[in-house]
Amino acid sequence: MENPRRTSIQATVKSVCSISYVSEKLQVSRPTLYKYMDLYDTGGRDRIPERVLRFFDYLTSARRSEDDAILYFIRESGRSEEPAQERPQPRDGPSVTCRTGGDRAMILFPDAENPSDIAVEVSMEIDGRMTVIGEYRPAPGRRFVTIDDLIPENTFYYTVRSVSDGRVVSGPEAFNVGGKDRVR
Repeated sequence: MENPRRTSIQATVKSVCSISYVSEKLQVSRPTLYKYMDLYDTGGRDRIPERVLRFFDYLTSARRSEDDAILYFIRESGRSEEPAQERPQPRDGPSVTCRTGGDRAMILFPDAENPSDIAVEVSMEIDGRMTVIGEYRPAPGRRFVTIDDLIPENTFYYTVRSVSDGRVVSGPEAFNVGGKDRVR
């Protein structure tokens, strides 16, 4: 090991979540993940794929929880490995907006080229785990979804995805309901 005082990456991963979960999210087999963890601990960082290395570095950069790992993978699912200049450029103005009031939220996506290809996933922490509580699709001709009956004073997260290719358009973004109307 490079630093005998440092906890091994395998111990760090296991303290946060299961090896099976991480191998599934990183899209590598468990034996391959173990190989990468050994390389990470013995100084073979240059032989670890960038997406795996980013996750290991994230876990070791601060004390992390299972929720942190879940949110990391949610955020990373929207990353593209293609060069930035090849990505479509967003239009001017906000691409996704969240308005809340009472026990409701409205997620607007006015710049969506094909609103029927949009799905909004809403998640919240339940018993210490991030859980998708619903997926919402816009009504025909609409560029928004409305989510009713949310519990005030709780934090929710929305992620806007393209249904056809699973690409993350926006999010995850936190919001809560209750109190006066807010725009995010």
